[in-house]
Formats: sequence, structure tokens, C-alpha cells
Amino acid sequence: MSRRTRARLLADSLAAAGLALCFAGTALADEPSPPAGGAAPSEPVGKTYEEPVGQTHQVPMPDEAKEAEYRAAWLDYGKSVLNRYGVGFNSLLTFPADPIMDFVKPREEFDKLPASMVTKYVAGLGQGVLLSLYRASMGAFDVVFAPLTPMKEMSPEPRWMIFPGVEPEGF
Repeated sequence: MSRRTRARLLADSLAAAGLALCFAGTALADEPSPPAGGAAPSEPVGKTYEEPVGQTHQVPMPDEAKEAEYRAAWLDYGKSVLNRYGVGFNSLLTFPADPIMDFVKPREEFDKLPASMVTKYVAGLGQGVLLSLYRASMGAFDVVFAPLTPMKEMSPEPRWMIFPGVEPEGF
């Protein structure tokens, strides 16, 4: 089940619950009170209505199926939030390694620089510093905004995954 489907399912469930509460309150207020003698009313209880031509009537799901679907949606949401927290914390913990790793082993593209014996290490260090700033800021962003369902992880591809079972979504 995709994140968009889970978010839509959660939104639909919350909207349906809100509508049910609204209609239940107005339906209870519109029902006539039973007569004092205890005799049952001769007219049917509740309102009848006709559906417009061309519209379909949805068959309500059993309560157990709705409850299981509701629990599954919240479970998927919880897993997604924990995964985003894990990726964000991983970025916050591993960002200091970027300048060191890029200084020790610069990218192959830096071999084409003039006087590459020296400049590739300086360029690698600069790249590592910028990548570490990006990784730290996006890791903090991921941690802060993890509960928001439509948000994707902003952290760059990690060098190391510290937490088992945590996988970045876009990689």
C-alpha cells in the first residue's frame, strides 16, 4: 500500500467519522419522542429518501473490516514515521564523517583538475563540508517533519545506515 493510498484512506476514515457524528446528532434530535403510554409509533423509525437517478449507493462494510482497515492504516503510518525519524537521526549522526571521507578519498572527477595532486584533496574537503552541512540540515528537517505523511525524506543517500531496518525511501 503506497503512502498516498494510506494518507487518502486515513483522510477518508476521519472524514467519515466526522460526518457520522454530525448526522447522528441531527438524527437523534429529529426523532419524535415515544408516547407516554408506551405504545409503539405506527410510522417507520428514521427517515426515508430517494436517491437521484444515476448515482450508486455504497454497501457499508462490516464493522470488523472497517476496524481492521483502520488499524492497518495507522500501523503503516507509524512504520513510515519511524522510518523517517530513523533516516533523519542517521543523517544527524553521520554528517561529521563527510568532510573526512571526501578529503581522504576524493571523487574521481577531481582528478581532472589542474594540479590535481593537491587540488583534488582541497576540492574533496570543500565538497565534504558542503555535503555535511546539507546532510545535517536535511536530517534535522526529516526529524522535525517526520509525522507529516506527505513529506518525503530530504536527507541525501547515506554513507552508512546505523539503525537496522531503516531504509531511505528514494534510494
